[in-house]
Amino acid sequence: MSTKFESLADASRFALSPERQARLLDSQTDCTFCWTNSSGHPAAVTQAFVYRDGEFWMVSEASRARVRAVRRDPRSCVVVAAHGRSRTLSFKGHTAVIEDRSVVLRVLRDIARRYDPEDEQAQEAHVTAADSPGRVVLRFTPEKITNAFDGSLARTTT
Repeated sequence: MSTKFESLADASRFALSPERQARLLDSQTDCTFCWTNSSGHPAAVTQAFVYRDGEFWMVSEASRARVRAVRRDPRSCVVVAAHGRSRTLSFKGHTAVIEDRSVVLRVLRDIARRYDPEDEQAQEAHVTAADSPGRVVLRFTPEKITNAFDGSLARTTT
C-alpha cells in the first residue's frame, strides 16, 4: 500500500530502517566528523572511519585543530551519507583522543582493509604512509541518532 504525500516537511515517515542503517555504516568508508572551535563556531572534516561495537574509530595527527578541539570539548557529531543515494545517518556524542600506539596501528590497519579488502600489499602501503609519531585515534561514541533519513522512501511513495 502506498501513501500519498504532499511534501517532505515531515521527514519522519522516511526513516532509515535499522537494516539500512547497518548497511550504510558497513558500506561507507568516509564520514563527516564535526566539532566546535574555540570561538564556538562549528567545523567539520570528511575522513575515513571504522564502525565497530557501536563506536566510530578515526585517525588524525595530534596537532590538528579537531584534536585540540575535542580535548577541550569532547561534544561532537558524525554524519555518514551514501553519496547520491539520499541516505544519511547523523549522530551526536563525545569523542576521546587515544594515543596508545597499538590502538593507532590497529585502527590504521582496519581502515586500510576497508579501502583495499583484497590487496594486502596496498593495505601495508596505506599503513606505512599514514603511520607517524604524532598519529592519534579519535573514538567517537554516539549518544543519540539525530537523523536517519532514507530519501528512497520519498521517491517511491506515491
